[in-house]
Amino acid sequence: MRKIVVIINPIAGGKSKSNVADIVRQVFPERIFCVDLFETQYAGHGYELAKQAIADGAETVVAVGGDGTVNEVGRAMISDTSVKFGIVPMGSGNGLARHAEIPMDTTAAFELIRQGYSELIDYGDMNGHIFFTTAGTGFDAEVGKRFAEMGNKFSITGKRGPVTYMRAIFEMATTYVPHDYVIMTDEEVFRQRAFLITIGNAAQWGNKIYIAPKASQQDGIFNISVVKPFLYLEAPVMAAQLLNRSFDRNQHVRSIESRHVRILCDDIGYSHVDGEPMLLQSPLDVTMHAAGLRIIVPKERKNVL
Repeated sequence: MRKIVVIINPIAGGKSKSNVADIVRQVFPERIFCVDLFETQYAGHGYELAKQAIADGAETVVAVGGDGTVNEVGRAMISDTSVKFGIVPMGSGNGLARHAEIPMDTTAAFELIRQGYSELIDYGDMNGHIFFTTAGTGFDAEVGKRFAEMGNKFSITGKRGPVTYMRAIFEMATTYVPHDYVIMTDEEVFRQRAFLITIGNAAQWGNKIYIAPKASQQDGIFNISVVKPFLYLEAPVMAAQLLNRSFDRNQHVRSIESRHVRILCDDIGYSHVDGEPMLLQSPLDVTMHAAGLRIIVPKERKNVL
């Protein structure tokens, strides 16, 4: 009998999870599957529940929530790639789920988990903090901080989502000041005044916003986007390029490939891992870990097992 543990963040994305238990009963027949459901109660609880599930012999551990939930549960699973990680995207960005072509529909995502096809993906480490999609510093991290503040305010009313995220961007755009950085990669060291620096293990932040369009989670290399200062009149063109996967061709974007990167800044400000803002000290040291997490994906993906 296949043992599956489902970890639900009840407040992720401001979306109701009241139908999850019914969907689980529908998708996973009791004669074949043993499924336990848990709800997270506090920050870090998802990590603890996932660790316990692995210790108890779960074949698959599932995160139901957004990128924060996925990061929390996924961090517990990098120690054992024999256990499969299932994702049911119910957040505001769903960056890893979108990159892995996991359905946004809850029932379809659970049916994918029942099929159980999986692949190994890379992950990154920034100053000891694990990420699966992107990490970085600068404007996007400051927006993430503002979005988190607004999300906390709106979590009960269900207004944490793309509209709130765009509002956070517009609020920050007129006041944000670019910083001066020293950037050290495997091949070079250079100084750059930058609007933001994103280390991409996946192509997008989430919501199909492609900050590092050539990034792959299976090549053992980061795609780093260094965005130089630009005129606000240029912002609409850059926004369109983020959506049509051509952002790396913009004249204000320097794209770099590297397995490691060190970022130094006298005033580093906020950084982020998988969209979660945090205050970290300079330097930021980012390291690639190849093939370190086994996630459930559609059968049509190239490297499924």
